[in-house]
Amino acid sequence: MKRIRFSVTCAWFCCVVATDSLAAENATAASAPGEFVVESLQPIWRARRLRDPLFFIQVEAGKRPQAALLFKPDRIVSATSATRQATYESGRDYEFDKAANVLRLPKGSRIPFKTLDQLYPLMTSDQPKIPLQKGDKTRGIFFDNAAVYHQHQIEVTYDCAAGQWKGYVPQFAGASLPRTIVKLRYKKPLRLMLCGDSISAGYNASKFSQVPPGCPAYGELIALALEKYYGSPVAFKNHAVNGWDSGRGLRQVVDEKLAEWRPDLVLIAFGMNDVFARDADTFQKNVLGIMNAIRRDSPASEFVLVAPMLGNVEWGMPMEQFPMYRDALQQLCRDGVVLADMTRIWEELLKHKSFYDLTGNGVNHPNDFGHRVYAQSILSLLVPAAQP
Repeated sequence: MKRIRFSVTCAWFCCVVATDSLAAENATAASAPGEFVVESLQPIWRARRLRDPLFFIQVEAGKRPQAALLFKPDRIVSATSATRQATYESGRDYEFDKAANVLRLPKGSRIPFKTLDQLYPLMTSDQPKIPLQKGDKTRGIFFDNAAVYHQHQIEVTYDCAAGQWKGYVPQFAGASLPRTIVKLRYKKPLRLMLCGDSISAGYNASKFSQVPPGCPAYGELIALALEKYYGSPVAFKNHAVNGWDSGRGLRQVVDEKLAEWRPDLVLIAFGMNDVFARDADTFQKNVLGIMNAIRRDSPASEFVLVAPMLGNVEWGMPMEQFPMYRDALQQLCRDGVVLADMTRIWEELLKHKSFYDLTGNGVNHPNDFGHRVYAQSILSLLVPAAQP
């Protein structure tokens, strides 16, 4: 079976599982795994040791399943399941092809994989799946909004030479966010608020899915990492709701009077669901409306606008819209407003990795690695590049 590519014509799906909005003060610093906070402060573009996610695919019956590494390793340290509950052995469970920079699974490997028929299953099969947006309606995409992808992915930890990242690198934006940075540097309490969709709600981070190793979603990672780096107490409220677009977000800010909390820094992270409308102008007006509504009650608030990761082209998303929506956010940036460009970062990741290495649900959510990259990108705007 050949790899399937289609265009999308409708936007019936935003997120399958419906939950209430997650909105709580951050009181989890003591319980969150410290390693994830540390990794959030050590972005992949400066990595000398990387925990790289892989999802193995067998593209033809006569070929062994394989998956690609992001960087060329100097030394592979370990290979474990994404849950960290299984450890895999070189030779027995995987073989490293240095020239191709891929891992392949020999016969008898204990590492899970999918064939193309399993990755794009028939709609009549019992595989977890979601229908394609357009095209061959007899097939869907292997899909799960809980932990199934997490249970099929592994993590390869390796040492690598610096300088292998050739993509976009976020820069410290302290001059554009002066009130936030002054509070952090003087260890003053900071109020951090997040508005967004299912990605920001935490979907498919292992802590959200309640599976090991319990990596927090990117919003919580940012709050914890700012506390760790600056020593400033950070209160975090997450108002993200699965399935929402920027229009719903604007109504939420107004109707629920979110600005009465007086947030110092607001992360606004919509777009993944908005792109189906193919209307970047309305998206821009909604995001501007969110900022203006917050400023009316909290004029000192500053903002990070988050351009989303890329969705799965195989599902049928309007991929040409993502750069347009990112540019719409960029046009809103000025003093007190900066852009976190996850779109450009995902574009670079997909030059080297399969979408299925990076996803938590198969179509439009990140896995643990993706949530950490989200956190790294936003923290790079808030933390100087030189690390202690």
